[in-house]
Amino acid sequence: MTRRIYKLAGAAGLLASGLFLLGGIGLLQARLQPGIAGGTGILDNWLLVLLQLNAGFSGIGFDALTGLNPLDLVLLFLMGLLCFGLYVALKSTSRIGSLIALVQPFLGILILCVTQSAGRSALMGAMLVISLVMLRSILFSKPVAFTGLAAALLLLMGDMGTTPGSRSLLLAACLGAGYLLLIIWLSLAGRRLFQLVRKEAS
Repeated sequence: MTRRIYKLAGAAGLLASGLFLLGGIGLLQARLQPGIAGGTGILDNWLLVLLQLNAGFSGIGFDALTGLNPLDLVLLFLMGLLCFGLYVALKSTSRIGSLIALVQPFLGILILCVTQSAGRSALMGAMLVISLVMLRSILFSKPVAFTGLAAALLLLMGDMGTTPGSRSLLLAACLGAGYLLLIIWLSLAGRRLFQLVRKEAS
């Protein structure tokens, strides 16, 4: 049963990493091609919207952060599945901390469905808490934990600092760096869970 959970959670982490990566590539392509303004289509997520707002890109407004974007819900759900696997792996290190991380993405989905604006920062909150737990565990390396911590803090800074009509190149840089670290952390965490599957089997 544990191996199945690790496989499901690991796949969720890798899939989320891929979706964030494709969104970032889509944004770069859109910005490098003349005549294309704002947005990356179905791969557009709220973190890319925050990045574009702070970078002062044309064709995107603060209202892009309101409403239910199916991709945002999917990403929160995938984060929840990843945290489920991490909870199983790390509950012996900190059951409370792992549980807090596990609950956040699903609570974020509920809040987002109700408010259609808030709740998405639960992804970063879960990453922050579970990365702190990772620091105390021998199952995950310190670089993985510190990557998650850095990504969560940078993205939370960009998220909380963004207001209607605001523009900040510093926040844009934080969001860009945090976005890249998020992709790396998701892939590393997912990959580690698949390694734990083989460890359980042996």
